[in-house]
Amino acid sequence: MKHKTKAALLLAVVMVLVLAKNTLDNKTVTKLGSSFATVYEDRLLVESYIYQLSGHLYQKKMLVDNSFYAGNDGKLASGLQENNKAIATLLTEFGKTELTHAEARYLAAFNQNHQALQALENQYLQQVGGEAAQPAKQKLDAKFQLATNYLNHLSRIQVAEGKRLNDSTKQMMAGSEVLTQLAFVLVISIGIMIQVLIFASKSKFSKFPQNPMLN
Repeated sequence: MKHKTKAALLLAVVMVLVLAKNTLDNKTVTKLGSSFATVYEDRLLVESYIYQLSGHLYQKKMLVDNSFYAGNDGKLASGLQENNKAIATLLTEFGKTELTHAEARYLAAFNQNHQALQALENQYLQQVGGEAAQPAKQKLDAKFQLATNYLNHLSRIQVAEGKRLNDSTKQMMAGSEVLTQLAFVLVISIGIMIQVLIFASKSKFSKFPQNPMLN
């Protein structure tokens, strides 16, 4: 009975260990799923928004440059309006993602800068071909450069956050691997202990003399 009790306790330890390992694995899988969703929704998509914003900014600058240097004003107003509409949509989608404090700060700065940029664009449209177009063009170039700087900061944040998520995932996987190895070692050890108890029990029973008449 004493050996049976010990064996039962050891088996109970194995069951508790297995249940704890399964619970931890479920939590790890949930966290990994959340991390992968974050990488896609808040990093890859955001990086695509930044890329598209950069493209629209470049198109607007080319329109202004062609107007200023080549006098090509035919599609200036409609082109600026089209790109501004696309940028507004992208900013709305960008704002729906999970933003870090740094992202929120740079996104707000970019948005404020772009509003000022649109005001300067309207001012430039009224002064196209005149002497006042030169200072307006210089102000526009400065705003374009500032907008690009903000986008560069936002892009670097995506890389840093992606690395952080990758490191966090590696830590979770490493922790799960350590527990798996520990569980394996404990199960083997408990199995050996149970075998020792069984053999010890058989050895004790063999010490009692048997009546030959019972054979």
